[in-house]
Amino acid sequence: MILRLALTLALFQSPPHLTAQNGVTRLPGRVPAAALPAIDSIIAAAAAESLPTEPLVQKALEGGAKNIPADRLVNGVRKGLLQLRQARAIVSHAVPGQTPPEGHVAAVAAALARGLSGPIVERLITAAPDESPGPALHAAADLVAHRFDPDSAADLLVEAHNKGLRGVRLLDVATAADHELQRPGGRSPSEALAHVRAMLPNVPAPARRP
Repeated sequence: MILRLALTLALFQSPPHLTAQNGVTRLPGRVPAAALPAIDSIIAAAAAESLPTEPLVQKALEGGAKNIPADRLVNGVRKGLLQLRQARAIVSHAVPGQTPPEGHVAAVAAALARGLSGPIVERLITAAPDESPGPALHAAADLVAHRFDPDSAADLLVEAHNKGLRGVRLLDVATAADHELQRPGGRSPSEALAHVRAMLPNVPAPARRP
């Protein structure tokens, strides 16, 4: 999970004009030919708006690998563009007075795609405006995917950040909450979050893959 996050964030930081060009050359033969003109147009639009394009390229490649029909694939990439636009607006509002960093925009778009709401995303960015939001958003999305209340999950992550946990340590917080939820006898989501909160900042780090 952590390795995938690192690779994703690295891709998100590529210059838009380069990723747009690379995307065009990487797609033929890997996505339906009928979808290529529309997808190329969407990627070009993102590049013209100075939005990260690699997330769109990856979405197209993933859809092609899954043999998704051309019309659905185009709609999926177009939705990705809309999420990037929404993400930039969120980052601009959360961190006013500066050009939204590409990495922030891409990380927020990925969080929106995973189902996090705009207000939750903005709250997490505002809590640490000078840091990459990727780990916190990834941790929040993991918690919500495991059916934790979004506001309560954000509360826990903000508190963890305020107590000195950064980067992958926020992912450890989400992992710890999930482990508490799965303990024999069963804990409710609110009980699991309360238990992890009581451990802060001494949340155990799980064994990491090389």
